[in-house]
Amino acid sequence: MKPLYQHPKMVLFDHDGTVVDSETIALESAWRLTNEVAREFPGAQYYELEDFVKSFAGKPYREILKKLYPDSLTSLNERDIDRLVAEEEKRAIQRLTIEAKATEGTPEVLSYLRDEGFEYALVSNSSLQRLSACLTSAALTDYFPSEHIFSAHDSLPVPRPKPLPDIYLYAVKCLDAEISDCVVVEDSLSGIRAAVAAGIGQIIGYVGGTHISEDERKSRADGLQSAGALQVIDRMHDLIDILSATPL
Repeated sequence: MKPLYQHPKMVLFDHDGTVVDSETIALESAWRLTNEVAREFPGAQYYELEDFVKSFAGKPYREILKKLYPDSLTSLNERDIDRLVAEEEKRAIQRLTIEAKATEGTPEVLSYLRDEGFEYALVSNSSLQRLSACLTSAALTDYFPSEHIFSAHDSLPVPRPKPLPDIYLYAVKCLDAEISDCVVVEDSLSGIRAAVAAGIGQIIGYVGGTHISEDERKSRADGLQSAGALQVIDRMHDLIDILSATPL
């Protein structure tokens, strides 16, 4: 049932590690592939899994490869990179289709937003195929109609991932929203920086995903605030209090 009152705020959620607890699953898959890649293309910097997750959460695999191979123009050509990016996508989707779950409290928060007349959307670096697999596995498809899902990989004429602001600017335009009325919820530095660059009115960091350990949460929260988050939450339910207290 559609609410009688439409709230002026537009809430823009990141996906991986924010709405869906997918980062650990996808990054573990990417780490395993990276170790295979290192046997084919020696010279990559080696990371233990825990450090890999900490270092590369929120980053596309193409960017990860270029960080691992700083001289990638000689170690990996563009054809190699394209092949490995496609393989990482295939492997990640295979696992996410089965294992992806909503972050704790997210279904209840989305239900609250819908019932209270908030508009909201999903704004992600991930491909539409990956987003669909995750949302289906996490039982969140009913909350996000296709016209409220935006992918830096597929929605733009040319992929322009966060920390570039393009996907946020595109989403706001498509949703006919005002930048100043938008609230962004992000778990990564690249996402916060993208929201800052886009001029989003209110930016909230989220550190409740399982890819962020208890020991790491304080430093991660400090980093998100330094990058531009006005507030940081570690429980998705806390978003309700923030939005309820936000002036119209």
